[in-house]
Formats: sequence, C-alpha cells, structure tokens
Amino acid sequence: MDLGIRGKLAMITGAAQGIGKACASAFADEGCNLSLCDINIEKLEKTAEELRAKGVEVLSIKADVTKKEDVDKFVKETVDKFGRIDILVNNAGTARFSDLMELPEEQILFNMDLMVHAVIRLSRAVVPYMRKNKWGRIINISSIFGKQPGGLLDYDTAKAAVIMVTKDFANYLAKDGILVNAVCPGPVRTPLWEGPGQLGDQLGKLLGLSSTEAIETFAKQNIPLGRYGYPEEIANVVLFLASEKASYITGQAINVDGGMIKAAYI
Repeated sequence: MDLGIRGKLAMITGAAQGIGKACASAFADEGCNLSLCDINIEKLEKTAEELRAKGVEVLSIKADVTKKEDVDKFVKETVDKFGRIDILVNNAGTARFSDLMELPEEQILFNMDLMVHAVIRLSRAVVPYMRKNKWGRIINISSIFGKQPGGLLDYDTAKAAVIMVTKDFANYLAKDGILVNAVCPGPVRTPLWEGPGQLGDQLGKLLGLSSTEAIETFAKQNIPLGRYGYPEEIANVVLFLASEKASYITGQAINVDGGMIKAAYI
C-alpha cells in the first residue's frame, strides 16, 4: 500500500530507542527522510546509522526538549538541512512508579515540562513550515493512562494533558491542512519497562517478583491479549496517521493497548 509520504521529512523526539526508534524505522521504510533528537547522542547515532542503511537521509541531534534553546536548534538545523518539515512525532517521555503523597513537586514539574510543554513548544515551532505547504501531520504519543489512572500521578496527568493539547491544536490547525492526533499505547516492551531499574524492576520490587515475572503477571491480569505491545505495533499506527490514508482523521486519541481500556467512550 502506498501511504503517499515518500520523500517527506519526519521529525521525531526521543528517537534513540523504544517507540521513537520504531517510528523512525517505519518512516524510513516508507521513504521518508528523518530528523531525530534524543538526549542520549551515542544511542541516537547508532540508530541513525541503522536507518541510513535503508537509503534515506537522517539528521541526528542531541537535544533536551525541556530546553527552548535545544528545541529551537532542532528545528533550525532540520530546516537548514532539508528545507521543510512535514511530520512531527512528539515522543520523548519517561515514567516512574511513586507514591502520590511523596512525589516531589520538582519531579511533577519536570515531567510536565518534558511531556506537555515540550509538545506545545515543538508543535508551535513546526507549524509555520507546515502552513507553507498547506499540509502537515503532528502525532503525539500519549498513553491509555491519560484516560484512566495508572498509579503514576505525574505521568498520568501529563498524558491526559497531551490528549487535550492534541484536540486544541487539531481544531486550530484544521483549516491549514494540518492534522493532529494522539496515539495512546498501553504497556509496551521498551527500555522504559525492561531496562535496569525501570518500570519492570520497580513493579517487581512492589510485587516481590523479578522484572520478567512482574511484567508477565501484569499482562495476564490486565490485558485481554495477555501480553505487552511491541514498539513496532505503536509505530504502525503512527505511520498510518501520518499518511494520506488518514486524511479525514484529526483530533483523535487512538488506543493501541491490547484491549486494556474497556470503556465505550474513551
């Protein structure tokens, strides 16, 4: 199937690994050139080299999206190299289990900056370039825990905010031919869950299990399909929303969660 995006330029944040890397790979397979950023430049450069082998141009930039100067640099270097911005995937984020009564205010503020303010900041920055072509796609990675509580106060709050940011931008930009949607993954097998000290280890500590056992137990108890998702399964939905095949979809927050959310209206 021709998705109609060959030769377009996709910007992706948090692209060194996990969902961001899977999105970059999916766009490369469709013939999109890429501008990628991450705070881990070593992993990002390795990812970029893998993607260049697919025959597309890849710009890799070390950037902390909580810093306006880094966002400005990311956008400027992208435009300087490619002369255009067609697609933006706001993916950068993090999560950690915590007691909501003990969660430091500094952590709440940081994660709001990382997962909400950065989305707004980057979206505003790319809109002028999309308006020039009267075409654009912005896809924000939210979470099903932006729709129902997951026990992570800062993360849940930020991801809920991303959904509303998505809807506001979608309404505002529809007249410009710019479509804005959110993808809401359930638990996904990425370093955020499987890395040392990350959510799998944290959950295992709470349950008295190993990380692997905790992930398998959580999946069997909470996900109808009985497993976590894979990054590529999220990337496939992102790719579709960025394509010409999704030309009548905007302002939506689409669950990709193995059936974890069961309510009819969210």
